Amino acid sequence: MQYEDLRPYHFGFSVGLHTQDFLIQHSGLQDAEGNRWYGNVPNYTPGFSVGVLGDLRISDAFSLRLTPCIHFGSKEMDLFSDAPDTKIERVTVRSNYIMMPLLVRYRGARSNNYRPYIATGFSVGIDAGNRKNEAIELTSLNTYWELAFGCDLYMPYFRLVPELKLCIGLDDIFQHHRPDEASQAFVNYTNAFDRISSRLIVLSFQFE
Repeated sequence: MQYEDLRPYHFGFSVGLHTQDFLIQHSGLQDAEGNRWYGNVPNYTPGFSVGVLGDLRISDAFSLRLTPCIHFGSKEMDLFSDAPDTKIERVTVRSNYIMMPLLVRYRGARSNNYRPYIATGFSVGIDAGNRKNEAIELTSLNTYWELAFGCDLYMPYFRLVPELKLCIGLDDIFQHHRPDEASQAFVNYTNAFDRISSRLIVLSFQFE
Protein backbone atom coordinates (compact mmCIF):
# COMPACT_ATOMS: atom_id res chain seq x y z
CA MET A 1 0.00 0.00 0.00
CA GLN A 2 2.73 2.45 -1.02
CA TYR A 3 0.29 5.12 -2.26
CA GLU A 4 -2.45 4.74 0.34
CA ASP A 5 -1.54 7.99 2.13
CA LEU A 6 -2.00 10.03 -1.06
CA ARG A 7 -5.73 9.35 -1.30
CA PRO A 8 -7.78 12.55 -0.67
CA TYR A 9 -10.26 10.67 1.55
CA HIS A 10 -11.12 7.18 2.71
CA PHE A 11 -13.67 5.35 4.87
CA GLY A 12 -13.72 2.46 7.31
CA PHE A 13 -15.32 1.00 10.41
CA SER A 14 -14.27 0.25 13.98
CA VAL A 15 -15.05 -2.19 16.79
CA GLY A 16 -13.74 -2.16 20.32
CA LEU A 17 -14.22 -2.10 24.08
CA HIS A 18 -14.65 0.74 26.54
CA THR A 19 -15.24 1.56 30.20
CA GLN A 20 -17.51 4.30 31.56
CA ASP A 21 -16.85 6.45 34.62
CA PHE A 22 -18.23 9.44 36.55
CA LEU A 23 -16.34 12.44 37.89
CA ILE A 24 -18.41 13.45 40.95
CA GLN A 25 -18.47 16.73 42.88
CA HIS A 26 -20.42 16.54 46.16
CA SER A 27 -22.48 19.41 47.54
CA GLY A 28 -21.96 18.65 51.24
CA LEU A 29 -25.61 19.46 52.00
CA GLN A 30 -27.27 17.69 54.93
CA ASP A 31 -30.58 15.88 54.80
CA ALA A 32 -33.40 16.26 57.34
CA GLU A 33 -31.53 14.05 59.82
CA GLY A 34 -28.25 15.93 59.49
CA ASN A 35 -26.45 13.34 57.35
CA ARG A 36 -24.47 13.98 54.20
CA TRP A 37 -24.74 11.70 51.18
CA TYR A 38 -21.98 10.59 48.83
CA GLY A 39 -21.52 8.55 45.70
CA ASN A 40 -18.66 6.78 43.94
CA VAL A 41 -18.04 4.29 41.14
CA PRO A 42 -16.58 1.19 42.87
CA ASN A 43 -15.51 -0.75 39.79
CA TYR A 44 -15.46 -0.65 36.03
CA THR A 45 -17.42 -2.83 33.62
CA PRO A 46 -16.34 -3.28 29.99
CA GLY A 47 -18.76 -2.29 27.27
CA PHE A 48 -18.91 -2.75 23.50
CA SER A 49 -18.26 -0.05 20.90
CA VAL A 50 -18.93 0.03 17.16
CA GLY A 51 -18.75 2.80 14.59
CA VAL A 52 -17.85 4.04 11.13
CA LEU A 53 -15.27 6.62 10.09
CA GLY A 54 -14.34 9.01 7.35
CA ASP A 55 -10.91 10.62 6.95
CA LEU A 56 -10.19 13.74 4.85
CA ARG A 57 -6.54 14.36 3.94
CA ILE A 58 -5.38 17.95 4.58
CA SER A 59 -1.65 17.42 4.11
CA ASP A 60 0.81 14.57 4.43
CA ALA A 61 0.77 14.88 8.22
CA PHE A 62 -2.70 16.25 9.01
CA SER A 63 -6.19 14.95 8.36
CA LEU A 64 -9.72 15.70 9.49
CA ARG A 65 -11.50 12.69 10.93
CA LEU A 66 -15.22 12.07 11.58
CA THR A 67 -15.95 8.91 13.60
CA PRO A 68 -19.63 8.38 14.53
CA CYS A 69 -19.94 5.53 17.03
CA ILE A 70 -22.19 3.87 19.60
CA HIS A 71 -20.95 2.76 23.03
CA PHE A 72 -23.12 0.13 24.74
CA GLY A 73 -22.38 -0.20 28.45
CA SER A 74 -23.21 0.53 32.07
CA LYS A 75 -21.57 1.51 35.34
CA GLU A 76 -22.33 0.84 38.98
CA MET A 77 -22.58 3.60 41.54
CA ASP A 78 -22.59 3.31 45.35
CA LEU A 79 -24.76 5.75 47.31
CA PHE A 80 -24.20 6.08 51.06
CA SER A 81 -24.31 8.59 53.93
CA ASP A 82 -21.86 9.43 56.69
CA ALA A 83 -24.25 8.14 59.36
CA PRO A 84 -22.96 5.24 61.51
CA ASP A 85 -23.76 1.80 60.11
CA THR A 86 -24.98 3.34 56.87
CA LYS A 87 -26.33 0.97 54.26
CA ILE A 88 -24.73 1.23 50.84
CA GLU A 89 -27.17 1.23 47.95
CA ARG A 90 -25.63 0.10 44.68
CA VAL A 91 -27.41 1.25 41.53
CA THR A 92 -26.67 0.39 37.91
CA VAL A 93 -26.64 3.29 35.46
CA ARG A 94 -27.07 2.05 31.90
CA SER A 95 -25.80 4.33 29.15
CA ASN A 96 -25.81 3.82 25.40
CA TYR A 97 -23.84 6.75 24.06
CA ILE A 98 -24.34 7.82 20.45
CA MET A 99 -21.32 10.04 19.81
CA MET A 100 -20.22 12.16 16.86
CA PRO A 101 -16.52 13.08 17.25
CA LEU A 102 -14.71 15.43 14.87
CA LEU A 103 -10.95 15.13 15.34
CA VAL A 104 -7.78 16.61 13.86
CA ARG A 105 -5.17 13.88 13.41
CA TYR A 106 -1.40 14.40 13.21
CA ARG A 107 0.65 11.48 11.93
CA GLY A 108 4.39 11.00 12.18
CA ALA A 109 6.60 9.77 9.36
CA ARG A 110 5.92 6.28 8.05
CA SER A 111 8.52 3.68 9.00
CA ASN A 112 8.15 0.51 6.95
CA ASN A 113 4.52 -0.49 7.59
CA TYR A 114 3.97 1.57 10.77
CA ARG A 115 2.85 5.16 11.23
CA PRO A 116 1.97 6.49 14.73
CA TYR A 117 -0.42 9.38 15.28
CA ILE A 118 -2.12 11.58 17.84
CA ALA A 119 -5.59 13.09 17.45
CA THR A 120 -7.74 15.54 19.39
CA GLY A 121 -11.08 17.23 18.99
CA PHE A 122 -14.60 17.45 20.33
CA SER A 123 -17.72 15.36 20.11
CA VAL A 124 -21.42 15.60 20.85
CA GLY A 125 -22.99 12.63 22.63
CA ILE A 126 -26.58 11.53 23.22
CA ASP A 127 -27.32 9.00 25.96
CA ALA A 128 -30.02 6.74 24.51
CA GLY A 129 -30.05 4.48 27.59
CA ASN A 130 -31.54 6.95 30.07
CA ARG A 131 -34.38 5.65 32.22
CA LYS A 132 -36.86 7.57 34.36
CA ASN A 133 -37.73 6.99 38.02
CA GLU A 134 -34.22 5.85 38.91
CA ALA A 135 -32.18 6.87 41.95
CA ILE A 136 -29.68 8.67 39.68
CA GLU A 137 -31.07 10.41 36.63
CA LEU A 138 -28.87 11.97 33.97
CA THR A 139 -29.47 14.35 31.09
CA SER A 140 -29.31 12.96 27.57
CA LEU A 141 -27.06 15.51 25.81
CA ASN A 142 -23.37 15.99 26.54
CA THR A 143 -20.21 17.32 24.89
CA TYR A 144 -16.75 15.77 25.17
CA TRP A 145 -13.13 16.64 24.61
CA GLU A 146 -11.31 13.67 23.11
CA LEU A 147 -7.62 12.72 22.99
CA ALA A 148 -6.50 9.66 21.04
CA PHE A 149 -3.25 7.79 20.35
CA GLY A 150 -2.83 5.11 17.73
CA CYS A 151 -0.76 3.61 14.96
CA ASP A 152 -1.52 2.80 11.33
CA LEU A 153 -0.48 -0.77 10.51
CA TYR A 154 -0.30 -1.26 6.74
CA MET A 155 -1.56 -4.66 5.61
CA PRO A 156 -1.60 -5.96 2.02
CA TYR A 157 -5.24 -4.91 1.42
CA PHE A 158 -6.24 -2.59 4.28
CA ARG A 159 -4.95 -0.63 7.27
CA LEU A 160 -5.46 -1.96 10.79
CA VAL A 161 -5.44 0.91 13.29
CA PRO A 162 -5.42 0.15 17.04
CA GLU A 163 -6.36 3.26 19.00
CA LEU A 164 -6.64 4.23 22.67
CA LYS A 165 -8.90 7.22 23.32
CA LEU A 166 -9.91 9.25 26.37
CA CYS A 167 -13.27 11.06 26.29
CA ILE A 168 -13.79 13.71 28.99
CA GLY A 169 -17.27 15.13 29.46
CA LEU A 170 -17.46 18.93 29.62
CA ASP A 171 -21.04 19.33 30.88
CA ASP A 172 -22.87 18.64 34.11
CA ILE A 173 -25.11 15.68 33.19
CA PHE A 174 -26.78 15.27 36.60
CA GLN A 175 -30.51 15.99 36.65
CA HIS A 176 -30.91 18.39 39.58
CA HIS A 177 -34.63 19.13 39.23
CA ARG A 178 -36.80 16.03 39.18
CA PRO A 179 -40.59 16.28 39.30
CA ASP A 180 -40.75 12.46 39.26
CA GLU A 181 -38.96 11.96 42.62
CA ALA A 182 -40.72 9.00 44.19
CA SER A 183 -39.24 8.98 47.68
CA GLN A 184 -37.24 10.94 50.23
CA ALA A 185 -34.19 8.86 49.31
CA PHE A 186 -34.34 10.23 45.77
CA VAL A 187 -34.43 13.76 47.21
CA ASN A 188 -31.34 13.00 49.33
CA TYR A 189 -29.43 11.77 46.28
CA THR A 190 -30.48 14.77 44.21
CA ASN A 191 -29.25 17.19 46.88
CA ALA A 192 -25.98 15.32 47.41
CA PHE A 193 -24.27 16.28 44.14
CA ASP A 194 -23.18 19.62 42.74
CA ARG A 195 -21.98 18.15 39.46
CA ILE A 196 -21.50 14.81 37.70
CA SER A 197 -19.57 14.56 34.44
CA SER A 198 -18.95 11.55 32.23
CA ARG A 199 -15.68 9.93 31.17
CA LEU A 200 -14.89 7.05 28.83
CA ILE A 201 -11.75 5.14 27.92
CA VAL A 202 -12.07 3.44 24.53
CA LEU A 203 -9.82 0.79 22.96
CA SER A 204 -10.81 0.33 19.33
CA PHE A 205 -9.56 -1.45 16.24
CA GLN A 206 -10.24 0.39 13.00
CA PHE A 207 -10.27 -1.16 9.56
CA GLU A 208 -9.61 1.33 6.77
